[in-house]
Amino acid sequence: MVESALVLLMFFVMLIGTIDFGQVLLFHQSLVERARTAVRYGVTNPTNTAGIKNMAVYNTVTVTGTPSAVLPNLTTAMVDVQNPGANTSSARVVVTISGYPIVFLSPYITQSFSNLAVTVAMSSETQVP
Repeated sequence: MVESALVLLMFFVMLIGTIDFGQVLLFHQSLVERARTAVRYGVTNPTNTAGIKNMAVYNTVTVTGTPSAVLPNLTTAMVDVQNPGANTSSARVVVTISGYPIVFLSPYITQSFSNLAVTVAMSSETQVP
């Protein structure tokens, strides 16, 4: 009975740790995909920063009513849009998502932390006069 208790304790610790690790990977990959979606919209509309942020959070350019975010707790305040080299042949759109909170199940590690910043950049497709 004592051996079973020790084995089950270690099993549950490893199971919860695996779930937490998988959760971090899932949310990180989801944030990368949100940033890529926003950049894809941004390369054709580089001056519409509100639309780029909405695309990252809500997967739509215009927001009506109270829509729900694609990822829980993701807000437009976490999305930063930059357009270095605007109106030049080297124009790019850079979308950065930072400060996304991840909550762990494990009681042995900190209960929540902010994910690392995700930055995606792509060359603008707008024509330079």
